[in-house]
Amino acid sequence: MVDFDIIIVGAGTGGTTAARFAAQRGLDVCLIDSKPREKIGDKICGDAVGTEAFELLKINPPKAGQDLSCYIKGAKLYSPNLQKCITLTDPKQAGYVVDRLKFGQRLLNEALDFGVKQFLDKTMALDLIYKEGIVTGVKVKAKNGEKAELRSKIVIDASGFYSPLRKKVKNPMIEKEIPKNDSILCYREIINFPKKDQEVQDPEYITIILDPEKAPGGYIWYFPKNESSINLGLGVYMDYGGKVKDFYKKYAFDEFVKTPNIQIESSGGGVVPVRRPLWSCADNGLMLIGDAGCHVNPLHGGGIDPSMRAGFYAAFTAADAIEAGNYTLEKLWDFNYKVMTTFGAEFASLDLLRLVLQVLTREDLNFGLEKDLLTSGEILEIAAKGSITLSLFDMAKKAIQGISNPKLLLDLNYLRIRMNEISKHYRKFPRTIHDFAEWKDTTIQIYEKIHKMVVNVKKNEKENIKGSEPHG
Repeated sequence: MVDFDIIIVGAGTGGTTAARFAAQRGLDVCLIDSKPREKIGDKICGDAVGTEAFELLKINPPKAGQDLSCYIKGAKLYSPNLQKCITLTDPKQAGYVVDRLKFGQRLLNEALDFGVKQFLDKTMALDLIYKEGIVTGVKVKAKNGEKAELRSKIVIDASGFYSPLRKKVKNPMIEKEIPKNDSILCYREIINFPKKDQEVQDPEYITIILDPEKAPGGYIWYFPKNESSINLGLGVYMDYGGKVKDFYKKYAFDEFVKTPNIQIESSGGGVVPVRRPLWSCADNGLMLIGDAGCHVNPLHGGGIDPSMRAGFYAAFTAADAIEAGNYTLEKLWDFNYKVMTTFGAEFASLDLLRLVLQVLTREDLNFGLEKDLLTSGEILEIAAKGSITLSLFDMAKKAIQGISNPKLLLDLNYLRIRMNEISKHYRKFPRTIHDFAEWKDTTIQIYEKIHKMVVNVKKNEKENIKGSEPHG
């Protein structure tokens, strides 16, 4: 049995960031991961991250010749028929495509340099240790196969979407299981090809294609890695799990790879949460960050930036709690407050957008994007603030643009109102746990409004299909 101030389970971008800042505050940190050390950072991922996280945390950004694959100016969002492209160029959203393995190794080494007391690789977390209702450590299986108990004042769970620890939490405020419709299954490949055979498309932008038939529930992505390499992938509803590779081959690989002279550097699949953060990302003696806490952008599945932010918030919350000698949820509640009032508010708003986009037809998406019912500026405002404000002139203009599809316009306007509502609501997240129940009830009411809208959209789709069928 070994004692530490903090045990961090998972050495991904969130875990290593938490370890770095906790050690910097002078705490005894134990960082564990089930992977061997040389594989830390090796993860199925889109590999893109904006500049803001590095500015906020004052961490050196990726560097050319080291962990940087390429710079990106922004994103290009395509309609299903590829006839409309919305270019999103915001200095705050621009950034980097990283070499995921090298980036992960760099974050790990920097955390160790800042004084992490012990790093245990090939070590699997099995269970939480409770004492008088407070988490006081973890049970692990070490690399030699032996089981052991590691004790600490606080545990930070950064072990991923299928966290074994989240399922062991006793507090009902933390969802142990994530509903299937709040996640997508992704498959991607890193593909290298000779420059003379094929050029990288839009090498300074990441490309995202919305298409409910080719990528139901998700999207197709095409990210540049360098002048002769791409990260190509596709995400779908979990119900399509057995077909994700077929979807990828037909609608991603066959569409974008035009030469047989390729080398597949790596390939694989994984599950990504695409929803708001957990109701509570903290308990007595415990905080959850990254995929374990559902800290992932619901619209595009990006998780590097929010995981690093959450790791930063968790480290400082833990340090303050240890200094005060108080490890209760009441003391750790500040972590929830920081998450919910920052990227949590943005993600809740984008979660509502995601729920509606997932049920719109190809025709609706083609029409809505081509008619600028949702413009690049509005999408950037949603991404930056989680909400959007339209003037009376803007609304009148959109009414004219959408006159041939008034129902879609009304749906999108209703969606905007609810996105504004939930963004403001999250930014008023309660400072203490005592006001949480009322806040949660209001959140549920807003979601119920969107779920009713989604049901109506589906109903209208069925009626339109039925009405278009020939009568015998």
